[in-house]
Amino acid sequence: MELEEMQAAWSQMSQDLEKQKQLTDEIILKMTQQRYTSQWNKIFTAEKIGGVICYVALVALVVNFKELDTLPLQISGILCILILAILPVLSLKTIQAMKRVNVTTMSYKETMKTYAEGKKNFVNFQKLNVGLSFVFMLLTVPVSAKLLNGEDLFETLDPKLGIAIPFMFALFGLLVWVVTRCYKRVLRSSENILQEIEE
Repeated sequence: MELEEMQAAWSQMSQDLEKQKQLTDEIILKMTQQRYTSQWNKIFTAEKIGGVICYVALVALVVNFKELDTLPLQISGILCILILAILPVLSLKTIQAMKRVNVTTMSYKETMKTYAEGKKNFVNFQKLNVGLSFVFMLLTVPVSAKLLNGEDLFETLDPKLGIAIPFMFALFGLLVWVVTRCYKRVLRSSENILQEIEE
């Protein structure tokens, strides 16, 4: 084999290896994107189900709003309606922002910047969500008592509330703890997936 033929063969092998490396890199990026997206799709699906439940409750509250016949009950009802209408939309928007991270079309720097911005908004929203959910929980007690039992808790204090309220606080605390752990785990996992790209 002459020198020119060897150089041509060597050049062809180099090109083939480069193509193979590019193909491997593309496959790795697609698999990384798939793993990342599946993390957020699980949460997105759970939040969509939660959103549907919120809107069913919202419709039930609007339909039965006339039952709330005192000003404190009406204010509580309106605040419940606002929370039920707004929180699911904001929640889905923050998760959509996290799903916009696309390792196949963005550079590593753009990916991490988009992720960091989305994570900041997501964490801030979760703090707001916990606070508003706590307020919502408190507001639903008198509204539910009126709609389900015809009792106005603003006028008559039932001794059962002494048992129900601590139970609600404990249940709410447990729910927040479970959801927060789940979201933190997804954030950690997502970050680890994205950091693998750099390696």
